[in-house]
Amino acid sequence: MSSMNEQRSTVRALPPTTAVPLAAGRRPRSVFLHYSILGLLMGGLWAYNHGESLWEHTERLLLVVLIVPPLLERARTRRRRRLGREGEPQVSLVRLILLKLGVVGAALVATAALRGTVDQIDYWTAAGMTVLVAVIGPALHPWMISSTGARAADR
Repeated sequence: MSSMNEQRSTVRALPPTTAVPLAAGRRPRSVFLHYSILGLLMGGLWAYNHGESLWEHTERLLLVVLIVPPLLERARTRRRRRLGREGEPQVSLVRLILLKLGVVGAALVATAALRGTVDQIDYWTAAGMTVLVAVIGPALHPWMISSTGARAADR
């Protein structure tokens, strides 16, 4: 019986990652995919609400932008803790929210400025938002990495 308990405890304890640190300026390929998906989701939500008032667009998108990331970060933190990977670098939640607020603000200003002159401005804004997040996101990703997790593991 005791050998079964020993086996069970070794199965649950995973070794820390042995990933090679990335060179300065390099990003994993998954970052490009994640920001492309995030851009599609943000742009898709903006396009889905086409024809409604500008404030309703902004309200709904801000709700998603401000509520979903903290919930996801809580889940990631629990997962890191469970796997024993608390010292790994992580995305700064504050910086991520600030950048998302910037994207929503840019969409708000662009839509307000071009509403009377461009047909179907909501779709154009959604496309611009998608491209902006997919292109600028990976470029700014190294700035968004916080080393607070690594400092907490050293203590």
